[in-house]
Amino acid sequence: MSDSQSKPAPAGRSIDEWSREVGICRATAYLLEDECQPRSVKIGKRRLIIEAPSDWLSRMAKLGGAKIKRKQAA
Repeated sequence: MSDSQSKPAPAGRSIDEWSREVGICRATAYLLEDECQPRSVKIGKRRLIIEAPSDWLSRMAKLGGAKIKRKQAA
């Protein structure tokens, strides 16, 4: 591949890579409510996010924003 050609976008990203691209911390990504979770697949012990950050942000805009799970009182 020459320098003038760009690499194709990855098919999947780790939660760390994806959350960094979206602009949220990894802990917040794990606290997203079910309907706000990015689309992902599990391969062995590893979970790969297959939803592009821009697609997820568009989906959250349509939902009126991402929702975070509330901590339950002990």
